[in-house]
Amino acid sequence: VLAIIGKIGTAGGTGYTIEFAGSAIRSLSMEGRMTVCNMAIEGGARAGLVAVDDKTIQYVKGRPLAPTGAEWDAAVSYWKTLHSDADAKFDRVVELQASEIVPQVTWGTSPEMVTTVGGRVPDPADAPSEVKRHDWTRALEYMGLKAGTPIADIPVDKVFIGSCT
Repeated sequence: VLAIIGKIGTAGGTGYTIEFAGSAIRSLSMEGRMTVCNMAIEGGARAGLVAVDDKTIQYVKGRPLAPTGAEWDAAVSYWKTLHSDADAKFDRVVELQASEIVPQVTWGTSPEMVTTVGGRVPDPADAPSEVKRHDWTRALEYMGLKAGTPIADIPVDKVFIGSCT
């Protein structure tokens, strides 16, 4: 998800729902899919979704509050219609090849301040706008980092593992 946010920014999904699709998404467990969808808000989206498939249906089957009997059959029939049409037009399509995504890490104070673990802390002079230049400069000062420092050379003293969404 950090790779996506690095590409679209933290406001890239503003006003939208992000639909996650493709073989990498389909291969995720339901919990993995829910985690990815939950992180859509970090890209500015109102929600994230993955189209219903057999994995989704099997996950719901037999759970508390899941329909049963004829209601289950009707629900499954309806749920199978909840996917984008093959010829659907989207306002924006962002494609990433999961096999090409290397481990990502944020270097700054926002999820869009992301680079690869093998990357370097960026130079604010290379920022795409004056606003970003200012944001990057403030983040570097706050984080106590210097532009150009290899990410792998930054000592890690404390780590937070969790989710803010």
